[in-house]
Amino acid sequence: MVRSSHSLSLLVLSGALFSVCRGQATPSLHLSHDSTVHILTSGNPSGSGSMLGDRLVLTCLHVVVQIVPTDQGVNLLPLPNLTVTLPSGETIAATIVSFPTNLDTSPADHDFAFLQLEHKPTSAFSVAQLATDKESIQLGDEVVFSGYPLNTPGMVSHKGMISGSDSTKDLIFIEASINKGNSGGGVLNKAGHIVGLVSMREGGITQGLADLRTQINATSGHGSVTLMGVNPLTATKQLIDTIDLYISTGIGYARSIRFARDYLSKHPEIAK
Repeated sequence: MVRSSHSLSLLVLSGALFSVCRGQATPSLHLSHDSTVHILTSGNPSGSGSMLGDRLVLTCLHVVVQIVPTDQGVNLLPLPNLTVTLPSGETIAATIVSFPTNLDTSPADHDFAFLQLEHKPTSAFSVAQLATDKESIQLGDEVVFSGYPLNTPGMVSHKGMISGSDSTKDLIFIEASINKGNSGGGVLNKAGHIVGLVSMREGGITQGLADLRTQINATSGHGSVTLMGVNPLTATKQLIDTIDLYISTGIGYARSIRFARDYLSKHPEIAK
């Protein structure tokens, strides 16, 4: 088939535009991959985080603490054996250096935590930057993020889109596949700057499953019945746990980076 010169021109132009679009997205995606780390503790599912310096890591607070309800509210207990694994596979012990206090509760209020590595990595890694206050998010902005959802054996990187926010833009809505384990991963804009932290997936289904689990636990306290060797309540709880772990609505939430950025400006010593 012979194409006209006009058709060939359109084809070449389309290919050029496609290449430009790919070129704009690729650096951010590579930076996301190369600056994202795997965060592990004892007694908690794994999470994700971002390298901000030679020894500084940013993640979500709920990734590295246990939340214990009390009569007065909640207690936050640092989870033991906190380690950070870089994309190279190098694993380094870390400590929380932004623990909430009565004088500054912002890490707990806005779900962020700064970690300090025990020593500088010996392997190569990339560093991401926090977006400035002038880099406001806009509906339809393309974003990328990486992490370790559902205990994947390797890092997974995603492209997504800003699909909305609350009225203050403190909570960012992201159209992308977000699952347990993505928490703490940096959400990068096209400039490769972190605009938010992946905090949670859309919570409606999870809350419904939690309510159902509570009802089953209450019912179990009054005894149970086994049918053909199977306990229906136990089987239902296992089904709930499986659904809760793997289901994804394709919508997730990220916390605005501005609170972590403000905290860092007030406590510059933690970045040294």
